[in-house]
Amino acid sequence: MSENNENEAKKPRPQSVLMSKQEENWRLMTVLQIPWHHANRIETEEDRKFLLEKATEVEGFMQQQQEMQQQQMQQQMEQQGAPDAGGSMPSPILSPDGVSADMVK
Repeated sequence: MSENNENEAKKPRPQSVLMSKQEENWRLMTVLQIPWHHANRIETEEDRKFLLEKATEVEGFMQQQQEMQQQQMQQQMEQQGAPDAGGSMPSPILSPDGVSADMVK
């Protein structure tokens, strides 16, 4: 490592950064699947910032995917005539002879 890189790595982290190095490592590990020991070795602020920005992009993409899946599921449920995700179909009331009460009308 060059002397310039060593000095850059030893610089105090800017106050504008809201996450600690540990929190950043956790984000890199969980979002980008970078093993902790590798995330901990990222020394330059430029590389760490780049990877955290990529993690933000991936999170945005994952959120879009989740929203699309939820919309598709809701559309499928509406097409099938099922109630919204919060409710459930009422169970039929059976008479003693096993005939559904709503069929007796």
